[in-house]
Amino acid sequence: MQSFLTVQRLALLCALGAVLAQPIAAKDCIGMVPAGTQVFWRQVEAGARQAALDADIELHLRGPRREGSVATQLQLIDKVLEPGCKALIIAPAGPQINAKASELKDQGVLTFYIDRDVGGRDVQALIATNNYRAGQAAGRYVARRLGSQGRVGMIRMTPEIASTSARQRGFIQAVEAAGLRIVFDRPLGDPPHATLEALREQLPRLDALFTPNGSSTRQVYAALLRMQVAGQVLHLGFDADPLLLEALGAGGIEALMVQQPYRMGYQSVLLAQRALRERLLQTQRREFELEAVLVTRENLGSPPVQALLAPLMLP
Repeated sequence: MQSFLTVQRLALLCALGAVLAQPIAAKDCIGMVPAGTQVFWRQVEAGARQAALDADIELHLRGPRREGSVATQLQLIDKVLEPGCKALIIAPAGPQINAKASELKDQGVLTFYIDRDVGGRDVQALIATNNYRAGQAAGRYVARRLGSQGRVGMIRMTPEIASTSARQRGFIQAVEAAGLRIVFDRPLGDPPHATLEALREQLPRLDALFTPNGSSTRQVYAALLRMQVAGQVLHLGFDADPLLLEALGAGGIEALMVQQPYRMGYQSVLLAQRALRERLLQTQRREFELEAVLVTRENLGSPPVQALLAPLMLP
């Protein structure tokens, strides 16, 4: 009898081991790869994590330390999808990511793009600012302030990425249509010392200066502070954080084109979660456009602008 019970226990243990070895049905999860870890992307992440919490879905997020590397993003895609996630949200570093999106679609993984449009027929949706139109709005503001005459400078981003390139094209179109001349046009560079030194030399001949994203705006503003000329040239920047808003209020920056990164992250996760829940597969890419708002000292305290800025002030 003792021998029989021992054999029975062994059989039960073997059966239990076989059950535990079976794959457990995984809870739906979403992988997310932003373009970097700068302030803008931390705001996107905050929105995404809040949406994941509200929707009760797991979010696996990894961002590269530096923007612009397709190779790094491809590695991070594999990392965030490793838990078995069937949806990917990514701010693509370049159109090369489109091939990965097609590959993932064949594997049953849905891809959603945020912030920048690099095409992609197998992408479910794009959630982004209309960057060309935002650039035009920035250019028209400069034109209104300067009239039909003036010399304008612009700092480009390197490496080129779709979102800032579209802003730059829109800005150039608007200022040239107004009769203004762009007399200083250089990439920020890495390191940026050469461009900032060239800017120092050109400043006496500039009436306005445009910087197309948060990092370029912060770096150029810091350089103008060191030169003790902040506020002496009409500086229109892009994006917002507590430092830039303080500079705006103090007159060191003329105006900011402010995006909605928190909402971008939040909305992208809810879209992905709904697609997973309802097993939705779009045959045509959908586009969700977020407005960029021109913020100046005059409208900084208005209720609509304060509501826009509230998520950007999160720690």
